[in-house]
Amino acid sequence: MQQQYHVLEIKPGQVGHVVVNSLPGLFKYLGEELPRYSPLHLDPQALDGHDLALILPLGQPECIQVFYRVNEPDADLYVLDEHNSLWHQRVPYHDEQSLLTPLQRFFHSLVYRRGASLPLDDPSEPVSLEALYYQILPSGPGHARRVEHRLAPTATDRSFYDVQAIIEETSPGQLNATLYCDNSEFSELEYGDQLYAAVARQILGKRLEPQRYRCYITDLDLSGLLDGKHGQSILFLRHKAELETLLNEAMEQA
Repeated sequence: MQQQYHVLEIKPGQVGHVVVNSLPGLFKYLGEELPRYSPLHLDPQALDGHDLALILPLGQPECIQVFYRVNEPDADLYVLDEHNSLWHQRVPYHDEQSLLTPLQRFFHSLVYRRGASLPLDDPSEPVSLEALYYQILPSGPGHARRVEHRLAPTATDRSFYDVQAIIEETSPGQLNATLYCDNSEFSELEYGDQLYAAVARQILGKRLEPQRYRCYITDLDLSGLLDGKHGQSILFLRHKAELETLLNEAMEQA
């Protein structure tokens, strides 16, 4: 039997009712951009045993909250951003360092770009967004029972490959990506549908290890899409995930 989720949207002067017909639909709904921080109040019986039952009540403004749960050979990553929008990604798991460090580096570059783009006389938007990390326990496929706070990833001697991306709108509704890695530029205008294959060859040619581990976007510039605004973190995470999917598929085929 398909499960339905009922959401009451409380806005000044009105209450709206939204029916979501599936768990994937709920993820999509919770991942929508929001104009400001919007708290979530969860029915105690809703989502019983699911990771979201523990994550959603912990949302807080003016920070980025990263939750992860290990279920080898994968791990689930969840992010509640500064407006309480939800992002989720399932990735291969090797260890906590390789799971969290690429995301930490991405948020560091995101906060740097945010600080550079915000007007100095606008106190309504926090320049810096602290990233907080939590582990969902127990690991494995069973019901989620508790959340424990974790320290941010520490510096490591392990080398991580920097992949920067710029996404621009070249014509109405048409987005083009340019990727930068190892001081080389790879643009969609130059490589067309072979863009990600070309970047994959570049990355694999620099790796010394025989195994083909996942590649991550470490910096993303969306200024060409934002019309002078800084953009909500969920928007950056969404584009980041789409680019990583295309890039890692190309690496598997290379």
